[in-house]
Amino acid sequence: MNPGAGAKPPLVAAEAVAYRYPDGSPALRDLSLEVRAEERLALLGPNGSGKSTLLRLLGGDGAPGIRRDPRVDDAGRRWLAPDRPALRTWLSGRENAAILLELHGAGSGEARATADAWLARFGLEADADRPAGAYSSGMRRRLALATAFGTAAPLLLLDEPLAGLDPGGREAFAEALADHHGAGGTAVLSAHDPVFAAAHCDRVAFIVDGRCAVADTPARLLERVGARPRVEIRFAAGQALDPDTLGPAPEAVRASSRNEGAVILEVDDPSRALPETLAWVLRGGASVASVEVREPDLADAFATLTGRRLEERAR
Repeated sequence: MNPGAGAKPPLVAAEAVAYRYPDGSPALRDLSLEVRAEERLALLGPNGSGKSTLLRLLGGDGAPGIRRDPRVDDAGRRWLAPDRPALRTWLSGRENAAILLELHGAGSGEARATADAWLARFGLEADADRPAGAYSSGMRRRLALATAFGTAAPLLLLDEPLAGLDPGGREAFAEALADHHGAGGTAVLSAHDPVFAAAHCDRVAFIVDGRCAVADTPARLLERVGARPRVEIRFAAGQALDPDTLGPAPEAVRASSRNEGAVILEVDDPSRALPETLAWVLRGGASVASVEVREPDLADAFATLTGRRLEERAR
């Protein structure tokens, strides 16, 4: 796993990591992935693909196959924000953040000042004295993120940081992520949003069935699947495509991915290809619910390079 030319050395890495859940089912299978210093790395994959488990192992101690640079080997140099923040519900948002910052090494005065500053950045200033138990799920997420960035840890591991965030929360998170990066920090985040990953992350790793299928910059991942427009045809419930009666695709149309609920097709000229494409799909016995024409994004790259779709559940 040697970094490419000009790439920074790995700060933390997983080398052929295997891990099983308590019931014996596999969570990670021979997964290898490097996290380079001062990068923002997004983990994209369906639910159950192993992203959360990988983040916990990267942030934990003593897991076989996990190696860390001395700069983040000390627990005080990294911070894991789980997908379900563990908050003291009877304490206020400010108290929750300040206590965690103190546990991370800040003095009480510094912890309170830092908590106030970051709660304000995430739009929680007016609710700082309310019990965390009265917070909505989105507010809890913002509280967890405010605390994570307040630690100023060189390595942040953020599990589903976008979950439950409204547009204002997403903007605050993007700005905090950029500031952390500008200060020399490294962040690994799991997400389902390919648009956010492409816009705000330096590299993206596709995680499928407990393995890293590929990791590269958003631009290079898109280059690998081409720049042809996509036509996404979704089927009505219970009225999916019958491959046996479909027959060959029209000229200049190529199937990018297909499942029971939809098919994504690559075309050169959507305005010319769409009528014939729809006729072809209808001949296959499908009942079409919607048709969308769009430029390719990381979701298309994921489907093409892994044969899976981001929104599906892992098998």
